[in-house]
Amino acid sequence: MYTIQLKKFGTVLVSRPAGSEAFNAIRPQLSPDLSVQIDFDGVLTVTPSWLDEFLTHLTTYNGGKVELLPTKNASVLAALPVLGEARKDLVADTVLRALERMRALDS
Repeated sequence: MYTIQLKKFGTVLVSRPAGSEAFNAIRPQLSPDLSVQIDFDGVLTVTPSWLDEFLTHLTTYNGGKVELLPTKNASVLAALPVLGEARKDLVADTVLRALERMRALDS
């Protein structure tokens, strides 16, 4: 499993073009067969548009083998439900699984 530390792309992650650019920067380090973890540690803010773009490319590339690590980051926790409800695909599956795990940890 490969862990992507999102802080490599900055602490404020905004805009679709920047999300696409981040995926393109990390893609050479990935394999379509490789499971990936996303670590939000060190990120101050992420917008739904950045996260949507990044996760769309990533889940398409590796067939949805993506795990979002638990976080207390308020902007991440606000963005995830937006993506989970707006989509009906691998991104939504990934997001909803992560939200379920995070809620279980808080219980």
